[in-house]
Amino acid sequence: MNNIFTICYSEEEANEVGHFIMSKGYEGVQNDSYRYCREAIWWALKKAKRHHLSYIYVGVMGCQMCVSRNKRGLRRKGLKYIEKKRMFYELLEFTEYLKKVRGLNK
Repeated sequence: MNNIFTICYSEEEANEVGHFIMSKGYEGVQNDSYRYCREAIWWALKKAKRHHLSYIYVGVMGCQMCVSRNKRGLRRKGLKYIEKKRMFYELLEFTEYLKKVRGLNK
């Protein structure tokens, strides 16, 4: 299950989720550099604050990290919203486990 996203209420929280996603072997927003991810998080928070929102959405789409300021755009792309971060982390851990198991069976 790689098409999931969760909510983040601050830049620090979004960076924590982003670093976790990158540690599981997923690519960054544009490439493997986390600098672009930080900039995407900062820009999404800036746009959200302009609309009086204090949160953004960070997730995984296929093999790449995605950042958005609204839920609608990510849902249209086929991503599933996971409200609790603990479940988000567990689903990414489970996906890594499946990749290892399938790799050993081939």
